Amino acid sequence: MIVRALVAGTLLLLPSAVPAQPPARDNPPPTGTAIVRGRVVAAATAHGLAKVTVRAMSPPLRLNKAVLTDASGRYDIGELPAGRYSITTTKTNYVPAVHGQLRPLGPGKPIDVANGAVVDHVDFALQRTGVISGTIVDEFGDPAAVVQVAPMRYMFFNGERRLQIAGPSSMTNDLGEYRLFGLFPGQYYVSATLRNNNFGSESTEPTTYAPTFFPGTGSSADAQRLIVAAGQTLSGINITLIPVIAARVSGTVLDTQGRPLANAGVDLMPRVGFAPSAGGASTRSDGTFVISGVPPGEYALRASVQGQQEEYALADVTVAGGDVSGVQLVATKSTPIRGRIVFEPGKGKPPVGPAVRVTAVRPFPMVGVPGTTTGREDGSFELKTASGHAHIRAAVLGSGDWRLSHVLVNGVDVIDTGLDIPGGGGSVDNVLVELTSRHTEISGSVVDAAGDRVRDCVVVVFAQDSQRWTGPTRYVAATRPDQESVFHARLPAGDYFAAAFEHPEPQVPTDPEVLAQLRDRAIPLSIADGETKKVELKLSQPPVY
Repeated sequence: MIVRALVAGTLLLLPSAVPAQPPARDNPPPTGTAIVRGRVVAAATAHGLAKVTVRAMSPPLRLNKAVLTDASGRYDIGELPAGRYSITTTKTNYVPAVHGQLRPLGPGKPIDVANGAVVDHVDFALQRTGVISGTIVDEFGDPAAVVQVAPMRYMFFNGERRLQIAGPSSMTNDLGEYRLFGLFPGQYYVSATLRNNNFGSESTEPTTYAPTFFPGTGSSADAQRLIVAAGQTLSGINITLIPVIAARVSGTVLDTQGRPLANAGVDLMPRVGFAPSAGGASTRSDGTFVISGVPPGEYALRASVQGQQEEYALADVTVAGGDVSGVQLVATKSTPIRGRIVFEPGKGKPPVGPAVRVTAVRPFPMVGVPGTTTGREDGSFELKTASGHAHIRAAVLGSGDWRLSHVLVNGVDVIDTGLDIPGGGGSVDNVLVELTSRHTEISGSVVDAAGDRVRDCVVVVFAQDSQRWTGPTRYVAATRPDQESVFHARLPAGDYFAAAFEHPEPQVPTDPEVLAQLRDRAIPLSIADGETKKVELKLSQPPVY
C-alpha cells in the first residue's frame, strides 16, 4: 500500500477554496446562423418517416440540439454556430444511424458547418430493427405459456464474460409463441425461463424447469449463437424447456438483536447470469420461511422488511438437486462510509460537491444492496453499503475533466487494493476521495496494411501485468477512434500493451482469455504520470472468443 501525507494547502477542499460553479444547464448553449437540413426515409420503402429524432452534436462546442421530422420525414436544425457536427437519428423499431456511416451502428462522418451556411441533403434511409420469434414447449411438446424469453449478449464486467439481457424480453402467449423485436444488428443468444410463481406457497411439485437456451440446453456454453441483421426476422427459434428436480430452500430470518423477524420478504436471486428471481416467500411469525420449486444453481438469499431497506440479511445458497434447509439469515444494517471529496490544484475548475458521485464497486454486483451517493455542498459524503470487500470509485457527473487519483483511508491509499467494509454496526471513516484534472493519456491512430487510417475498429490498452486484468481494475481500457480518427485512452501511469482490431459488436471483449490473445499481437509501451503519449497502431486480427 502507498501511504501519502496530506499537507494543508496542497488540495482544494469544497466549498471554501473555490466559488461554486453554476450547473452546466444554467450556461446557455452557443448559437449561430447555420442550418442543417435533410430528409429521413424508411430504407425498405423510401417512405418519409415522421417523428424521427435528429440530433446535431458537437462535443467541442458542448452542443446537442435535437428536432423531430415532419410528416414527410423532413427536418431542419437551425441556429447552429460554426463547427464540426455529427448528425444522428433515432426512432423506435429502427436502427439508430449516424450520417456518413458505412454499416449499421458503424462510425459516421462529421460535417463541417460554417456560420451562416445552409447544409442541405443530409439524408438518412433507416433500416428496421431485427426480430427473433418461435415457440416454447415443455418436455411433452405442449405449449408453455407465460415463459420469459430474452435476447442475450455477452457483456464484460470486471474482467469476466457474462450473458446478460440485451433487449426487450417477451412472455409467451397461450400457444407458447414469443416475438422478440427491436433488436439491433449483432450476435444474440435466446433464453427461456419459466418463473417460479410459488411465492408464499409451498409447492409439492417434484420437478421444475431450468433456464433453457436455444436450441435446448441448460448450459450457456452450449447455447447456439444467432446473427441478426438489420430488418431481418429469424423465425422458428423453438425451445423445449428442460425439467429438473425441484428443491426447497428453507430457514430462519433473525433481526439485528437475534430475534425472529416476522413478515420479512425473502428473495432468491441467481448469483451469476441473467435469470429472474428463482422464488420468494414471506417469513412467518417465528421468522421461518420456505421457497419451493427451486432449480439447481448458485443463489443469493436476501431478506428485508418493506420500508426498512437499510436493514437486511444476505446469504449464499447452492442448490444441487436436493433440499437446502436450516439456512439462517441474520439481519445487519448498512455500513456507513464517511469522508470528503477533494480536488488537486490544476487547470480544471472544481465542481460543486453534489456533482460528484461516489460508489462502492464489488467484484460481483450484490442484489438489492445500496452502494452509491453524491457529495454534499461542503464536499463531505456518506455512502451506505453492505459489509465485505469493495473498491471506492468516484466521478464527476457529466464531465470528463476530472478523474479519480487516490482513495485514502486514514492516510493509506486503497484505490487499487480496495478495503474491507465491516458489518455489525461498524463504519469506515476518514475516507479522502481525491480527484485530479491531470490526465495520463495514450492517444493515436490506427492504420491498415496499406497505411491508411482506420476508424471503424476498437483499441484495447491493458496492463502488462496480468494480475491487473481482473476485478474493478483501472488498468484496462477499451475505446474507439473519434470523428477525427484518433483514439484516446486514459489510464494510470504504468507499463501497457495496446492492440487494435475490427469489432462491430457494441461490447468489447476484455476478459483475461482475450487479453492473453491480444498480448501476442500488441505493442508494448510505458507512460508516466501526467504524460500524453501518441502512438500508431496497426490493425491486427481480432481475438477468437
